[in-house]
Amino acid sequence: MSSTVWEQIRGRIEGGDATGLATLIAGLGVRDLAELTAHLDGYRPPYQPIAPVPELRYTGRRCACGQADEGVCEYRRRHEEASGAAAVVNDARTSAALLAVVACAPSADDAVRLLHRPADLPGFQSALPGIVPGLRRARGNAWCAALARALERRTRPRTQTVPWAFTEALLRATGAGAPGTPAAVAQFVRAERDTPIGEDPWCDDVLPKLFDDDVVADAFASSRWPAALPGLAATGRVDRAWLIARCLLRLEAGGRTGVQRACLGVLRDLAPTAGELAAHTGTLIGLLSSPVSTVAGFAYAALREDDRTDRLADITRAMLSRPERTLVRAHLTYLDRLRPMPVDDLIDELITGLHHPVPELASRTLETLLTCSSGLSDASRERLAAEIPALDGPVAARLAAVLGATAAAPPPRPVLGAFAPPAAMPPPLSLDELVDALTVMKHRRGGDPVRHELVLAGLVRAAHGDRDRAARALEPLITRDWYSGYWPTLLAAVCGRAQRFQHAEIDRFDVPLSAFVKRRYEELITRLIDAPPPVLLATPDTVAGHLDPGRLLARLRAGGPHLDHDLTQALLRLPREIDPAVRREAATLTSPAGRRLAEWPGAIPPRTRIEETDGGPRIAVLDPGTLPPELGDERTNRQRGYDHLVHDLTLWPMITPSHREVAAAHLQPYVAFASRRGDPGTAFLPGLAAADGPPGPATASILAYTLTERRASTRIAAGDLLITLATRPGGDAGGVGEELGALAASGRVVLRRAVEPLAEALRAGAHDAVRQVVFGVLPCLPPGKAVPGLAELLTLAAEAVRGGGRIGAPPGLDVLAARPGDSRLAVAARDLAALVRAAES
Repeated sequence: MSSTVWEQIRGRIEGGDATGLATLIAGLGVRDLAELTAHLDGYRPPYQPIAPVPELRYTGRRCACGQADEGVCEYRRRHEEASGAAAVVNDARTSAALLAVVACAPSADDAVRLLHRPADLPGFQSALPGIVPGLRRARGNAWCAALARALERRTRPRTQTVPWAFTEALLRATGAGAPGTPAAVAQFVRAERDTPIGEDPWCDDVLPKLFDDDVVADAFASSRWPAALPGLAATGRVDRAWLIARCLLRLEAGGRTGVQRACLGVLRDLAPTAGELAAHTGTLIGLLSSPVSTVAGFAYAALREDDRTDRLADITRAMLSRPERTLVRAHLTYLDRLRPMPVDDLIDELITGLHHPVPELASRTLETLLTCSSGLSDASRERLAAEIPALDGPVAARLAAVLGATAAAPPPRPVLGAFAPPAAMPPPLSLDELVDALTVMKHRRGGDPVRHELVLAGLVRAAHGDRDRAARALEPLITRDWYSGYWPTLLAAVCGRAQRFQHAEIDRFDVPLSAFVKRRYEELITRLIDAPPPVLLATPDTVAGHLDPGRLLARLRAGGPHLDHDLTQALLRLPREIDPAVRREAATLTSPAGRRLAEWPGAIPPRTRIEETDGGPRIAVLDPGTLPPELGDERTNRQRGYDHLVHDLTLWPMITPSHREVAAAHLQPYVAFASRRGDPGTAFLPGLAAADGPPGPATASILAYTLTERRASTRIAAGDLLITLATRPGGDAGGVGEELGALAASGRVVLRRAVEPLAEALRAGAHDAVRQVVFGVLPCLPPGKAVPGLAELLTLAAEAVRGGGRIGAPPGLDVLAARPGDSRLAVAARDLAALVRAAES
């Protein structure tokens, strides 16, 4: 190829002449194209600058728009015109350059590989769809069709290197047909376009794939197709019976909740009649067990409308097994209205309802059964009597009384286990174990506080021992991809060099405990380089973080010098009461560290309170006046801010293991703010459970927020914390109930979510804690108001009160018990009030 051809190609690119460029490339041979590829490698068309505009001149007259001076508006207009003109030139050059690069690829597969390397392209990929006409002119229809199919094979369902619009434009322009791979179909379905779906020539090819493939169904759920399909069925463009059947089959297949909701939305818009659904009875009965309650509700309504009593046993078995109260009650009400009810045919299904985990629904099933008990056959009576030992107490007692049988003795009341003291710390890490622990920490943000302390102690031993061996082992871990720059900086210090990494500094967002952790790192980094200490004073004795005063005294006697923040951490880990003999021996030491140990107060009396925020969560405030300077913070909550990410929350309880409320007061704002946008996690809860010291408002608030979290795992972990606190002598969970009631009354939490973890606590034997929580909730709620979940809480409280000692009635219970009617809330309140009166007498 002569240099003249390259000059012609470049001239057309810089002139933005895509048509002439395509014609020129079409006449070139394979060798010429290969040589052109070398010229185009790294080529970028020249940038057309914005033409200068006349200098801005103020006229003193207001423009017709009324917003600025005439001179300013004129200057803006001319600048926009100049910018637009330059953009037209640059866009044309970019499109022409892209056309040249793609069209000069030796084969379609080579073009695909090039297109998946955006850095090698001379312009933005958004310009690719515009080069399709020129590409066809340059390489022909067959080559472009092969390119389209090759791109289709590389297509991904969501994120995409090559824009789907380019692949689609090639498929349409070459007549290659509708997309065939699931990922390509998903891209087509998800894409927004002006053409109505029914007028798209690919519509008939795509329709069957909407419901058959999970990838396509996922795209369908978030596209415009669900809203369009009912209209297409109404006009006859899509067969209505076919669409109903496909939606039902997709629901039966299960999958993502969004997909099921989309298919359910199509069905609801179609509003199929009982006759249209008659052929799908088996599918509808299967949908009664769907994990999506709205799907089960739709199926049940359809079956009820058809009045399929011949499948009543199947329907009853599925409905009485569902967790939703509304659906179970609806079916029991339907059974109550059946005259006559085929009770003998449904005995096994009704027994399923008697075992329902929600006591109220089990009782409701029993009421339905008792309405027709006189018509029970002997075989059914024997079947029910045999089931009595396996039923819960109240249901079993009522059923035994009706049948004239003997109820089994109630199961023994669960007994709360004794408090288990924290386990001892694992043995020190060897160098190989230290490397393994650091590798785990590198990939897990936050991490385990026990591992954190073992690693710090291991780094000190490594620096104080064979430093060359430690350097060889730790050097591969000194990289920049740690979540905190302090760790590679610490490792470099162990190796004997000062190397500061990014994100290794104390910033304005750091609250006291975060800053304290970082100050420990800072002083350790400084000392590890030149004079590493032989041991850390603060390495704890237990996994909760406690440190024996005698052990600290022995470490001080072994000689120093000692690290200041390390000593402070050691003092914060001492028990609330220190042996006077240890104090006297510490006073005999001549070092300042000995005097600090002798004068250390032991118990820190925190003063915490809960403050309301405008439109935000309730926030714990810790009075800094009674705290050591490392734990106090004079800033207000507004000045601190709690919406940023903190990686070391899990370490905080181990900083003050003998002062639970101090750590809780620092943690609570982050828990409260995290509850608004997601999940605060559970990693810090075991540390609070293992800590000592009386719980206060901050601990109660953390429990109230986590007991009502969205995630079940967080709620269960909070229930475990409540159980642990209940094992401590003198534990009182009334503050948790008061905070829970305040949050529920203000609409900040969903009270019903607390039922599950409190039920778990009750089964663990924490009767007093559950009663205190529920009794604390009642006075904080609007008097007599039916708050969702309150009836279930009262039922739990009744179980907690049953068999207990003397207690007083909580404020607000009498108002609820006086509610007219037999609602679940009124009945539960009356049962609890009766038990309280019996306990008082």
